[in-house]
Amino acid sequence: MSHAISDQRAGALRRHAHEVLAGNWREGHLGDGTEYGFSCPSPPRYRHQWYWDSCFHAIVWRLFEPARARAELRTLVRAGRLDGFIPHTVFWHDAAGWRRAPFYATHSLRGDRATAHVQTPMLALAWEMVADASPDHPAFRVEALDALRLHYDWLADHRDPDGDGLISIIHPDESGLDDSPKYDGVFGWMRHYMPGYFWLVERSRRMGYDSRAIIERYDEHVEDVLVNVLYALSLRALARLTGDDAWAARAARVEASLLERCWDERAGLFWDLAGRLERPVRVSTWSSLAPLALPSLPEAIARQLVEEHLLNPARYGAPYGIPSVAMDEPSFRAGWHLYRCWRGPAWMNTAWMLVPPLRRLGYEEEAGRIVASLAAVVERHGFREYYNPLNGEGLAARHFGWSTLLVDLLPAPPGAAPPLPLPLPPDWRRSEPGMLGEAWAAGREAASSLVDNGRRRLLRIF
Repeated sequence: MSHAISDQRAGALRRHAHEVLAGNWREGHLGDGTEYGFSCPSPPRYRHQWYWDSCFHAIVWRLFEPARARAELRTLVRAGRLDGFIPHTVFWHDAAGWRRAPFYATHSLRGDRATAHVQTPMLALAWEMVADASPDHPAFRVEALDALRLHYDWLADHRDPDGDGLISIIHPDESGLDDSPKYDGVFGWMRHYMPGYFWLVERSRRMGYDSRAIIERYDEHVEDVLVNVLYALSLRALARLTGDDAWAARAARVEASLLERCWDERAGLFWDLAGRLERPVRVSTWSSLAPLALPSLPEAIARQLVEEHLLNPARYGAPYGIPSVAMDEPSFRAGWHLYRCWRGPAWMNTAWMLVPPLRRLGYEEEAGRIVASLAAVVERHGFREYYNPLNGEGLAARHFGWSTLLVDLLPAPPGAAPPLPLPLPPDWRRSEPGMLGEAWAAGREAASSLVDNGRRRLLRIF
């Protein structure tokens, strides 16, 4: 059965995606002159810059206007600290609302321009994809290599204290899967949408977000499979960007640890590892399938993941998209459920990660079915935050930025002209190659922030 999407439909979806990202675009400058430009996920609810959202946005922007893709990633790097830390959320033009501010993982309840925790570290992967789409700006490929090296060194130094190659998250939202049921047993009364989440944030504040100390002292941390898959893919990308095989070796170590420590042959799934004892978290979510995105994954394991789980109509083979939780899990909820959004609904970034390996393994018809089902729900409901995998209903935020990832799964209409760019200089507020070190040394608030017991503010590094 053919699930081909016509050139006309694909072109219409691309135009709609371009309109969404353009409508969400925000740019400006801070009082000290620091400039920014990015697509927020979905105004007005999600009006800030989120780390992995920006990576996804840039990946789609590269198909339309590579200049905006470059601007988005430069803005994200610009939000980082001198030691390589890049925050989960950056507020830029609009401080966190008073109702939500106490729940953001910031160093203080007011005045911070960014959070003090991380998100799934896929920046190098996105940077490489945008660089590949910028042949007329070859300097972009190398202009942030110092920042990227420091970023991934920071993650290894601060989030892998046991040296096993796998990095840990200390808050459930650091993976981007905030309220996934796989975190229920790990964070308990401190999980998302529970009163104790405020204490989880406050405890981290009191410890200055010293993640090594938090991991050593408490058991509420996870070596998350999805996080480490994208970490490994980004290390591979950094190896290609730098030409340094040491990064590829580090990626291989992460991949080997996922196989050795997280793979459960009997269940045919990968499990997160929780706490100091690294207890397997045996809840089947799409994170358990994420290693499919690793080209190094042994084919026998990849096919087991696909045939026993991803395409199984009792588990992940839903009519629309790919559920975020296996449908035979007791915690599965297909639709909107008390703001709990990762307990069953289908998200576009899930398909973006899992459809390409399906194609690579030869499951073309099945991959086509998933993409066609998502194209149909977008045509029906627009680019929503997520969708009911059973009936295709569009749910939660509208005009949601990363749902435009759908167009990266579609073939470009042959001979179609690229969309006309919105007003933006050809290489918006670029950083000259070779100037990074000077700008780094002149980073805003550098002297004071580095001695403030971890309470480091946003630093301008470009």
